[in-house]
Amino acid sequence: MEEIKAKNKEFYDNCTKYFEFLRKKGTTDYDFEDEYYFTMPAISSH
Repeated sequence: MEEIKAKNKEFYDNCTKYFEFLRKKGTTDYDFEDEYYFTMPAISSH
């Protein structure tokens, strides 16, 4: 279970960095955002 939490945190951290990069660049990635917001509730419930 701890390994899953570590992987989820890594995923969240990487996504946060990616979204920050997009904001600084002034662009969007709606396909990724859709997948991210669909996936987050599933990995957050563990």
